[in-house]
Formats: sequence, structure tokens, C-alpha cells
Amino acid sequence: MTTPEPEMEPMPTPVPVAPVIRVEPLEEPASENPILGWAKAIVGGIGDTAKDMLDEGRRGAHEAMENGWERFDAKTKRRRK
Repeated sequence: MTTPEPEMEPMPTPVPVAPVIRVEPLEEPASENPILGWAKAIVGGIGDTAKDMLDEGRRGAHEAMENGWERFDAKTKRRRK
């Protein structure tokens, strides 16, 4: 004869727990005049555009100089030094 197994209570169903998300408040930027912010953005944009224009101008001038020297070399059959 075998001993009967003890009756066990059913295991409780686990309750899902939502993860705790801590949200920190955003820092308020220093109160700045909106017109001053727009002015800074415009000046920055103008500066970036001017820099890009200068870079493209230098690149174009370099290409034109090389093209001119290639034409000179082709006409004179002399190599530049």
C-alpha cells in the first residue's frame, strides 16, 4: 500500500506588475526672448550659407586653375613645374 500524496493548495496566479518608469521633469530653458532666438538662428544660417559658398568658390577656382594649366600644357607641349 502506498501513502496518499498530501493535497496541496493550487499556486496563486502571479499578478502582472507594470514596470515603474520614472519621468523627470524637463528643465525649463532660461527665459530668452523669442525674437533673440530667431535672430540667432538667422545669423547662424547666414554664416553657414556663406561658409558653403566660399568652399564652393574655392573648389571652382581650383578646378578652373587646373583646367587652364591642362590647356596650357596641351598647347605648349611643356610640362609645368
